[in-house]
Amino acid sequence: MKQLFLHIGDCKTGSTAIQDMLTGGQATPKHSRLLFPRQLHHGRLALSLGQRPDLYPKPWQNAARRLEEESWDVAVLSSELFEFCNPVKVARAIRENLPKYAETVKVIVYVRPHASRALAQFSERLKLGHSTGEMDEFVLMYLETGRFDYMARLALWRAEFGERLIVRPFVRKFLANGDVRQDFLRQILGDDPFDLAIGKNHNRSLHLPDLAVMRLLQRRFVAAEVPMENRVTFGKLFGRLLHERAPRQPGEKLALTRELYDRIAQACRADARQMDKVWVGAPCFVPALDQAESAVVPLAQSLEANEYHSPETLRQTQVWADLILRQMGDPAAEFIKRLRPKQPIP
Repeated sequence: MKQLFLHIGDCKTGSTAIQDMLTGGQATPKHSRLLFPRQLHHGRLALSLGQRPDLYPKPWQNAARRLEEESWDVAVLSSELFEFCNPVKVARAIRENLPKYAETVKVIVYVRPHASRALAQFSERLKLGHSTGEMDEFVLMYLETGRFDYMARLALWRAEFGERLIVRPFVRKFLANGDVRQDFLRQILGDDPFDLAIGKNHNRSLHLPDLAVMRLLQRRFVAAEVPMENRVTFGKLFGRLLHERAPRQPGEKLALTRELYDRIAQACRADARQMDKVWVGAPCFVPALDQAESAVVPLAQSLEANEYHSPETLRQTQVWADLILRQMGDPAAEFIKRLRPKQPIP
């Protein structure tokens, strides 16, 4: 029997590592034929149900066609953007476009502890140009909009998919061999053994000096009204290149202030308790929330680039930004092709 999995994130829980593993054919099951439709832009599945309704239903029809054309036992559709979708719309899209899997598709989601998610998500938003403000503004916005209310969001998914919803904590000690890739394969393959090639983590959070430069660039692009899709494409690749050419002496990491930590702890402790009780069955989210207190800093860290880099370095950075801006107004498809070469950058 074929088993389709819908991997819905969350953001900042190793989704890129999982997708790179599947796209690159790094996982080889011993008995199962594993399919990850490589020519399908999985993010468009989610976007068509939210920000880009004009896309619907074409991405879903493309997915259905690929699933019919290929031979497989286990197939995966994956995008962390599903985190922001209404589960009712997701279930409806599956019924309308993938009807033969509507009653059997399994949904898998990884959830990151609250304080860790706040830091990782703020860093990611700066990198991708979604926001270029201060961390306290972001945390308060996430608290006010209920983004840290994991139980309520998961309840909506469970209402649509029932016991076919698989929730995994993004905490190393709870992952198979401490690796989200291995854990994901174990969830979708069951007892089927697999070989897994060594992969790279291209989506780690940036250190403060690099994060400050990224914010400087993204602020420049926002001011120039560069399309969001191009800012995101630039941020992903530039962040990857910064990791591949890591500094000899890594800088300070982003941290929560005492005030922000206290706000998160107060707002999220009940949710953490329920996550441990309902979804983990062991102490996990509460200890993570408690342990985060040990890393707090008394004052907010600066994200101003001139705090970390010389005037000459900043001048050169601005010149490069001027050059890049001449290309960033191009249509997203052209810009993406230019920034994503077929061959790895040496």
